[in-house]
Amino acid sequence: MDKFQSGILVITFATLAIYILLLIVDVERSSKWLKWYQQMDVEEQKKYDPRIAICHLKKVLITVSVVGIFGSLLSWFIKPVISIITFGVIMVMFGFSISYIGAKNCLVIEKNGLPDD
Repeated sequence: MDKFQSGILVITFATLAIYILLLIVDVERSSKWLKWYQQMDVEEQKKYDPRIAICHLKKVLITVSVVGIFGSLLSWFIKPVISIITFGVIMVMFGFSISYIGAKNCLVIEKNGLPDD
């Protein structure tokens, strides 16, 4: 097993562990772990829903886990070079997830023109 195959296995099992932890913990409780949300003042916090970020994070973690499992299996059975490609794909996914989980994608859309009851 080369270093990229072992790296893929470590990343895959770590993301699975984080995903299982987020499944066990309540969404309301886990949304308090988001640092960007806690740094906002009360008025700003009303505009954002951190539960959306947790749902986005779960999607990213399960996608990374699936890509890691398939990449490690393919690298063992076909070619070890696939592990380098899979490792690169996982790193790109982690880089993309920073903006995907961030505050701009968790903005609550307000309904204009409807009276509040």
